[in-house]
Amino acid sequence: MTASLMATTLSYAIRLTNTGPAPLAAVAVEGDLVSAHASLPVERQIANDSHRLELRHAHVALAPGESIEFTGDMRLPLTEITPIRAGAAAYFVPLVRLRVEAEGSAPLPQVLVQTFVIGELPDQDGGALRPFRLDLGPRTYSRIGQRPVA
Repeated sequence: MTASLMATTLSYAIRLTNTGPAPLAAVAVEGDLVSAHASLPVERQIANDSHRLELRHAHVALAPGESIEFTGDMRLPLTEITPIRAGAAAYFVPLVRLRVEAEGSAPLPQVLVQTFVIGELPDQDGGALRPFRLDLGPRTYSRIGQRPVA
């Protein structure tokens, strides 16, 4: 994760595995990066199966037991971040929203949606992820992790 004067950028890797018994076709991975904040409506923060996201990756077919990895970057302009204020500090809690759709043996497309909170890894195992500070100027964060939003 990098923060510049204009945007935050998250570099990611997503690995998909077909754990089902039938091949999947027309695999599409959609996703975006948004800012978490209590003042924003839930539908602007949490992914759902009826809301399309930006197409990130497409793959023709995935056989049973086969895996594929996609990599890329997601950017969020600083103007689209609603900071969380604590005294003089401004914090950013990024959310990655993902929507994966594929055609399988069922008559309707199979859709999987998930939202992940992204943050700095804690100093101790099992601790909560820490939000990113926006008021410290441009920087690169290398110790980051994610947790699914229930």
